[in-house]
Amino acid sequence: MFEREITPALSMYQAARLNLSGSTIRTAISFYGNRISFDQVFVLIDALAESFSARFHIGKGDTITLCMPNSPSALLAFYAANKLGAAVNLVHPYIPPEKLSESAKKTDSKLIVVYDAYPHAGEEKPAFGVPVLESDCGWFMGAAARAYYRMTNKKLGWGEKLEKLLKKKRGPSLPSVNFAQAEPAVYLASGGTTGEPKIIVHNNYTFNLLCSKAQEFLSEPLENYVSLYNVLPIFHGFGLCINMHMCMIMRRTNIMCIKFDAKRCARQIQKERANILTGVPTMYLKLMGEKTFTGGDLSSIKDVFVGGDSAPRALIEKFDEVLKRGNSNAHMYEGYGLTETVTVCLVNTREHNRPGSIGYPLSDTRVCIVKNGKKLPAGEVGEIYIRTPLFMQGYLGNGEQPFERLEGETWLKTGDYGYLDEDGFLYFKQRIKNMIKVSGVPVYPSEIESVALLCPKVKKACAVGVSDTVKGQVVKLYVESADGDSLKEELLSLCRAKLIAYAVPKFIEVRDRLPVNLIGKIDRKSLEEENPKNT
Repeated sequence: MFEREITPALSMYQAARLNLSGSTIRTAISFYGNRISFDQVFVLIDALAESFSARFHIGKGDTITLCMPNSPSALLAFYAANKLGAAVNLVHPYIPPEKLSESAKKTDSKLIVVYDAYPHAGEEKPAFGVPVLESDCGWFMGAAARAYYRMTNKKLGWGEKLEKLLKKKRGPSLPSVNFAQAEPAVYLASGGTTGEPKIIVHNNYTFNLLCSKAQEFLSEPLENYVSLYNVLPIFHGFGLCINMHMCMIMRRTNIMCIKFDAKRCARQIQKERANILTGVPTMYLKLMGEKTFTGGDLSSIKDVFVGGDSAPRALIEKFDEVLKRGNSNAHMYEGYGLTETVTVCLVNTREHNRPGSIGYPLSDTRVCIVKNGKKLPAGEVGEIYIRTPLFMQGYLGNGEQPFERLEGETWLKTGDYGYLDEDGFLYFKQRIKNMIKVSGVPVYPSEIESVALLCPKVKKACAVGVSDTVKGQVVKLYVESADGDSLKEELLSLCRAKLIAYAVPKFIEVRDRLPVNLIGKIDRKSLEEENPKNT
């Protein structure tokens, strides 16, 4: 597909420099009224790399920690470190200071970069033991957006401004450093396949290889695409790899959004003529609540991808209707992957799609379903195993790894239940760690939630298991709706009609709003922890 080949020897910085697709698109980043060219981006990356090297002695084998939302400065810091041969540890922008310090120490970071609107600004700065730089998220915004941002956000005041290090020094730039394939390039936090917090280690090749498969995702030839609307944060595998790195490698415009706001996003998607949307189900639900989106011109949109959480079939169908009304030929496609495989490794596309499926394997990826150490035939439910060249290197400082030898090959145990059909499409049942056992019978929260979402009054749903002295566990269903307790009997009747008796909720709680995390997924863990016997 490309004149130049992605090889294991290329760093992410080097791959971005290649311009694999031969694109002539000039704008690398569109950010709240300001546009930055690819030429400018690489000048700034090189300048920052020189400052990192000269001021903080960052070099091959070192690590820096980024606690930042989507912003041009986050992109520059990532590639500057990568150019120097340093790994980047990406953490949640809302992470508490003590957890930030802990993550930096675990990865042996020599530098921490935080952003000025870090929500823990009022707290005392911990003794990190390493230098801390503070990024001004308004620095690269257009004048109006920058003024509003600075007026409405408190300043952190924890360190020297990162952006002051962007001035280019005279003389030749530092050469980019080569990584060995076994050397880490990226650290990503994850619950792992068992739900326990872990730090996942990836090399450069997995990110470069996945991005080189861009055409497999797309409904039209790559040359028909100009821009991607980027709302998924960079600490998220999809946000980092597909939204940021693929735009750099393929030289497409990255329309950056610091934080999801449905009203602003609805306007920006149309104003910027975005071709690709990526997000989680709750983001799309909120977009469909905006008349500027549902009644707008969506003709520029060519592909819409949803993942990170199970997408109800009703959401996909309704969103497709909105796209059609907006004169777009696009469809919403669901995908599946884990941070252990960077991100998505199966996806529905225009060429390969099936209703209800979470995807068809990308090239060089294989899937099988396993139970009691044996592969199962099509249609039978078991644990999903994946074999792919996108495997992580492992969990940092953790001897436990989710790999298993099966028939002489190494497979990743995903911790998810599902099944394959005869044509190789994958269907998701449930995370094993989220499965509820009622009187010993496996109950799948995703099935309960799907039934609850059939009710038009329900916006979101989350089923959790709560302790019961007789049955071990029973189901508690949380729903988001404005209708209050009057909805409970309607939901109960619906569940009794469509679910096995064990899966019918014993408790239903209706709320105006369900808790979500930074990327918009329902915060299942916090709901589980509300029930004292589950903590």
